[in-house]
Amino acid sequence: MNKKIFVSCAVLALTLIGAGDAIAQNYLHKFGFEINGGLREYGGDRGTRYFLAEKPEYQAIGGSFGYYVNSSFDAIVTASVGELGHRDDSYPRKLGFTATVSDLTLGLRFKFANGKIMSEESRFKPFLNAGWGAMQSVSKIIHEQDGYALNYVNNRSWTAAHWNAGGGVRISLTDFLDLTLQSTYNYTYDDNYDGLPFSLSKVRLSALHDAYLYHSAGFVFNFGEGTGTYKFDHDEEVPKEIVDKVNLAAKNVQFETASATLKETSKADLDSIAEILLDNPTINVYVEGHTDNVGAPEDNMTLSQNRADAVRAYLISKGVDGTRLASKGYGETQPKAGNDTPEGRAINRRVEVKLYYRK
Repeated sequence: MNKKIFVSCAVLALTLIGAGDAIAQNYLHKFGFEINGGLREYGGDRGTRYFLAEKPEYQAIGGSFGYYVNSSFDAIVTASVGELGHRDDSYPRKLGFTATVSDLTLGLRFKFANGKIMSEESRFKPFLNAGWGAMQSVSKIIHEQDGYALNYVNNRSWTAAHWNAGGGVRISLTDFLDLTLQSTYNYTYDDNYDGLPFSLSKVRLSALHDAYLYHSAGFVFNFGEGTGTYKFDHDEEVPKEIVDKVNLAAKNVQFETASATLKETSKADLDSIAEILLDNPTINVYVEGHTDNVGAPEDNMTLSQNRADAVRAYLISKGVDGTRLASKGYGETQPKAGNDTPEGRAINRRVEVKLYYRK
């Protein structure tokens, strides 16, 4: 991946930020698998070359596997492999090194779109991450050394402890796909792979070791059913009197025309649903959004999702834990009446709040 490709991905991501809401890896999809590629920049005894200080010619590929822990944290396993190096301006042969460096870490990702700092439904999802693990370097070192010719080459392989920390942003493209941009600082407990003098006496946590930045762009595929997903196959059913109260309140939930803005008259009924959920903390909710067939089907699908999300967001604002709430829009695909009369279309424009116990 060269500089032009990396910048193009960044521009594409920024154009998608304001495009709307999507869910991505969260209470609905517990797992996320990422593939990425990008640039590596060396920092060590031969000097710091961060943030395009020299021609970006060292590239890498990587990936990660994430598990949704809660609205603020994901557990993650990250890995990358690629080249790292630096050549100085010596003549007739440039001195320096080229190394193939692989790393594997286990860590955590902190998400700003956690319902407290930013909305969980935000399409723009900044994050910070950190991890601890191991690395391996295989270096080709070109250097001057007493008793050897100028073109002296030394090959070396090494493994060491390794940690990384960084941040970035995910832009949700669909419920199942994110575009991700990030930069990660990688610090290795190894002062060897750049080929400068090293002594075993320097092996200590406080020593200044070699490091590198990894700037990447990639895609995250979100999948898996989490404990917050919609399931009615539990043996225990929600008491009928509670279901009836919620259904009655949900029938009065209405929105402004062609909008996901709740009407003020709907909020009292949603408040009553929130009170029921707060009094019954083991009950979970699946909010369904439905429309009539007026308008383009794709527009109706988006509108129904936004309305279901609006109900979920309102319940969260009243103190209901977001992990208990899921939302999904069905557009015009599940009518309850004919769409050939005003009365039928009114019935089809609805929000359903379904209750279930978590498996």
